[in-house]
Amino acid sequence: MADIVLKVLEIRIVLPGNQPILLLLHQQSQRLLRLWIGPSEGTAIGLAQQGIDTPRPTTHQLLVDALRQAGDPLQAVRISKVDEEVFYAELMLTSGTTVDSRASDAVAAALFADVPVYATDTVLDTAGIDLTEGDIAAELNIEQPEIAPEITEESVDEFREFLKDLNPEDFLAPEETTREGQAEPPVDNDDDGEPGDNTGDDAADTEK
Repeated sequence: MADIVLKVLEIRIVLPGNQPILLLLHQQSQRLLRLWIGPSEGTAIGLAQQGIDTPRPTTHQLLVDALRQAGDPLQAVRISKVDEEVFYAELMLTSGTTVDSRASDAVAAALFADVPVYATDTVLDTAGIDLTEGDIAAELNIEQPEIAPEITEESVDEFREFLKDLNPEDFLAPEETTREGQAEPPVDNDDDGEPGDNTGDDAADTEK
């Protein structure tokens, strides 16, 4: 089984559920591995990727430092197996010793130690997603893209009916409507009973 170098891309949050997912890419074949990880491992990987220094060593930093001080530093990590979307990994030490590890812990340690992340070709063949096929977001089940509503003849007819009931005033803001009303005061005709004239009886009715 040949070892394949992977690039650690990023952590995304999958909705619903806010589940962190780690994305690893084999750049030559454009195949992607997705690893479901826990929040604490996601935080550690994020700190390592951004190069953020913490006041005290995190668990993964402590592991890397301890191996270095013991004279057998971390040389690389390998994702060696996948079984029903559960990934298994191992730490590869300079002496040739390998240590069983969870994949998320292995990746976090690799980032802190600045060493390569490998996967076997079997893992990539079994769990790799070919990015040249289909939509990436759909493959990963990450935030569904907005789908434009289907335009049908019926929907067009409904929109036309809606437009028939609109007046120009419907498009004015409230303050604009007020200004329009002030610009055209009511016409005060002579006391001849013409339409628009408020007679005494009408005024009385208005106050009731």
